[in-house]
Amino acid sequence: MLLLGLGWAASHLLHASVEAPITGVTVYSDRARVVRTASIDVSGTRRLELPSLPGFVDPASVQVEAEGARIASVEVKPTETLTFPAREARKLLAALDRLDDDISRTEAERAAHVLQITALRRIQPTAQDEEGAGGRPVSPASWATATSFLIDMAAKLEGRMRELEARARVLREERRQRLGEAERLAAPAPGAGVAVGVLLTGSGPVRVRVSYLVTQAVRWYPRYELQLQPEQQRVQVALSGRVSQETGEDWSHARLTLSTALPSHATALPKLSTWKLGEVERFIPTPVRNDESPSPPPPLPSEHAARDVEQALRRQLQAKVGVPAASSSPNPAVVAQTSPVPAPSPPPSEAESRTGGGARLFGSGTLHGTVIDAQSRMVVPDVVVTATSPVLGEESVAVTDARGDYRFTRLPPGTYTLRFEKEMFKPYARGDIRLGPGRALRVAVELLPESLGEVVEIVGAPSEVDVGSSSTGMGISLNGPPTFSRPYVEEPVVDSYVGLAPPQGYVPPTLSADLPASLAGGHDLAFTAPRLESVPSARGERSIPLLIESWPVQVERHVYPALASEAFLVAQLTSPSSSALPGGAANLFVGNDSVGTAMLRVIVPGEPFTLPLGVDPAVRTARNVRLVQSKEGFISKDEINTYEVTLEIPNPYPFPLQTQVVDQLSVSGSSELEVKLVRTDPVAQPQSKTGELRWRVVVPPGGKKTVTFEYSLRRPQHWRLTQSHRSHR
Repeated sequence: MLLLGLGWAASHLLHASVEAPITGVTVYSDRARVVRTASIDVSGTRRLELPSLPGFVDPASVQVEAEGARIASVEVKPTETLTFPAREARKLLAALDRLDDDISRTEAERAAHVLQITALRRIQPTAQDEEGAGGRPVSPASWATATSFLIDMAAKLEGRMRELEARARVLREERRQRLGEAERLAAPAPGAGVAVGVLLTGSGPVRVRVSYLVTQAVRWYPRYELQLQPEQQRVQVALSGRVSQETGEDWSHARLTLSTALPSHATALPKLSTWKLGEVERFIPTPVRNDESPSPPPPLPSEHAARDVEQALRRQLQAKVGVPAASSSPNPAVVAQTSPVPAPSPPPSEAESRTGGGARLFGSGTLHGTVIDAQSRMVVPDVVVTATSPVLGEESVAVTDARGDYRFTRLPPGTYTLRFEKEMFKPYARGDIRLGPGRALRVAVELLPESLGEVVEIVGAPSEVDVGSSSTGMGISLNGPPTFSRPYVEEPVVDSYVGLAPPQGYVPPTLSADLPASLAGGHDLAFTAPRLESVPSARGERSIPLLIESWPVQVERHVYPALASEAFLVAQLTSPSSSALPGGAANLFVGNDSVGTAMLRVIVPGEPFTLPLGVDPAVRTARNVRLVQSKEGFISKDEINTYEVTLEIPNPYPFPLQTQVVDQLSVSGSSELEVKLVRTDPVAQPQSKTGELRWRVVVPPGGKKTVTFEYSLRRPQHWRLTQSHRSHR
């Protein structure tokens, strides 16, 4: 009977693994708090083993709650990992460096052959001019010799290019296989993670809730769609969040909340300094002892030296593969002691010696992109791309492959200029490309044939709308917000601290301008998805709808008859929302037609702002100028030019048009030259610095509005007038 009782007690103390699916996630700018929930029955004392958490979870952020039972203890410990093959990783890094050098040399030789073939194809016979008609004629036999030489040389070069292409394919295939091995070594070892065990005491059904902080591989960006509905004179505002994550956990059917708060931000109460007012009759300088504090002792040797070597090698492998570095230890002390350990590399090649290859191993960057034909929208192979920079010994050359892609790897940080050249296309140069350490920049270019216009460059940054002004600039952003390809900078995690005073040694995090915490302008905002959402790990980006509202809008036309005959649609909005909204990229629509993109700043309730909505081609303005010349004065005569300007704004619509008309007077740059506004109808006052005139008029339905102004320009006789354009900010 005693043995039976002991067995019953032991069975209740044995641990049991339970299913704890993810039920809620709060996503911040660069981290997320994940909530798992498990439902079990407890009778007496029972130990639960929750599912293993990812290795880069902050153990100090794990919190466990239970409804229906008492938590006796919580155990959080890292799971064991396999031994990292450091020697194999060093050999793999050296092999990848060698392959990169071989590929660079092959591409450089192929680019040189492309230039030679291009030069050979430009050699053509020219007609003899009249002055040289008396010269000795060229023997026709030499034509065949020259032609044979050109054909043979071109054939040899093309044959060599085919050999180089085949060699490059072999090298790339080998590099792809090596990168697969590097990705395998760089990934967290199987079984790496955080184990959570909970000891419960109670009786009956129990609901266990565990939450933890994921400090990397998570991000979200706000995205707007603003649709003008002209009939209702309203704008539909749809806010969504673009969420992606690579935490290794799938967020399936979870309650998703997107926040602009900073869980790693500590706040201290402000302190007022003491103000003392008074006066001193005599001031006597008094020497003050300068007490020198002793130097701090040198730091103790790190207890995690072996772990630091593994971390450094993993980061180098991840940099080769092109994935963000992921540290398995969120402890700030461990991160502060970690230092990169260089892997042995083969001796620098001749090309490396010329271009500073030795400085490219650590902190080097990458320039890459795609070149397409702007007319046919097809990729353009065999484009010679030349990279120059003051930090390089000489220029570096790459040639686009069959997919139109080019790549410069292991470039030292600095400012670069890229030049794109190919036969039958106009050459193009892009300068002021600032490459930071460890960064990868994409510069995609569209080349136009020689018979067409200029080069069109695709820039991966959206245009900015001047909120609160009448700016009407628009841009198209093809790349959107940046993804997680940027290097990850680990920050001290202080989410577990409670209180107004920051912990000792706290360092405020540095945030990028495109993160939601920055776009919110200091507001701690939170948006919960209206339904359960799923965001799988490493499966791309999900768009989560957050808010749909209809706002009243006042649409007016801005016309600049002196610059353009078309009218520009501008929406004047005031947010009726109860709370602020973060800034972010926005797609603009008029009805069902897309009119461009814009970048919104933080939207505060009750604060007006403007949005450009494109061109209204139905409203065509006209501008007429009548000049009257005269002279005044008895001895020293002055010449007077009188300009009468007439602006006509038609309204083809069956409703009145709110219109803002903008024109300009000349501004004198000399005391001898006098510009005077004679009259305006309607009345307008010019700006002194720019001479800008601005009217607000209402054009009747189906009618026309006329705006006139007259100004005079007085100058000494026989003065010659010139015009210069200057921008005033």
